[in-house]
Amino acid sequence: MGDFGWPPGTCGIDSLDVGFYVEWGSNWDELKKEFDDHKSDAQGTEGKLINKSGVRPHMFYAGGKAPNYRYHVKFPEYHCFIAISKSTKQSPNVYVSFTSEAIHWELSEIELIELVNQDVESLGGSVIQHKISRCDLYADYRIPGGLNLEFLRSHMVGKAQHTSQFMNGDLLETFYAGNKSSPIQLRIYDKEKEIKKKGTEERWLLIWFVDDSKDVWRIEFQIRRPVLKQYRINSINDLRNQKADLWKYVTGEWFSLRCRDDENQTRRKIHEFWKKIQSCVEYFGSEEGTKRKYEKKKAIFIKWHISRIINQLISCAAILKDYEPESCLMKVSSRILSILDRNEFREDARKKSIEVGISISNEVKPDVNDIFEKLTSN
Repeated sequence: MGDFGWPPGTCGIDSLDVGFYVEWGSNWDELKKEFDDHKSDAQGTEGKLINKSGVRPHMFYAGGKAPNYRYHVKFPEYHCFIAISKSTKQSPNVYVSFTSEAIHWELSEIELIELVNQDVESLGGSVIQHKISRCDLYADYRIPGGLNLEFLRSHMVGKAQHTSQFMNGDLLETFYAGNKSSPIQLRIYDKEKEIKKKGTEERWLLIWFVDDSKDVWRIEFQIRRPVLKQYRINSINDLRNQKADLWKYVTGEWFSLRCRDDENQTRRKIHEFWKKIQSCVEYFGSEEGTKRKYEKKKAIFIKWHISRIINQLISCAAILKDYEPESCLMKVSSRILSILDRNEFREDARKKSIEVGISISNEVKPDVNDIFEKLTSN
């Protein structure tokens, strides 16, 4: 490996799962029947959009989360799984998985917890307490030339006994240390390839403040409840206070990359690259150091979709033998609007907003009739 790394700052929490202990009110039987109706209506669909007075618009899905959670609700910032128990003291009856977009772009972790509290209250419940179930801590670095399997295997030292990898030919894409179900699992992977597959490169370029994602690799530790419990991490405030200790442990005792300069692994020097990973600990000491805030509008990327539309428009131009973009666009738009159900379009578009994490209101904007009439008249 050559020179590597940016100034730390592209590190923090990427995934956060939280269990909520909720006391549902006197209307629980009525609410449960309503949930069952939504669940039934969502069968065979990609989800049902719910517009209910006093509750933020959200999606309701036909599935749930085995074995305890019957209902699956999606607000823009998180997936929410709800059990059928009115109250519980033994285990959470509401399970929430926040989206990485919400964590990176929207609110702080504390604000996200408060948002769930408010949503539960709007549905008729009251949050008694919450417990962190899982969190993923990460750091991103540019590594010219990337990483290879031989280097990682020959330099790794730590407690993880099981390793696996995903290869693309001879090229390493993902390296795992620890089983998928283990209390801790490390993933080291080519972030550039992942974000290009998902179409999220533009968002990450803004986070990283760079022009390209070439040779960016992520070091990510998935930390589950048993370890969090050992660190006495229950609430979001506990996690905020203990993030640095967690990072120090997982990048020190649990796993490290060391030079092969001594037969005794514990006396080997820490590899320079891994020193940079460990140095991120200072950024986990306070939320201000681990997260940058951006205007929400920067998180809504349309350029990728527009480029796909342009490619399709070119195909239409070839079929129509109309090689002028303006007239071709008018002809294609006219055909689309002639077969488009406007009510279904509004509904599907609002559902898609929630699916991708964009908040919407219950109000529907007035029809833009003049545009429709102009295009459909051609």
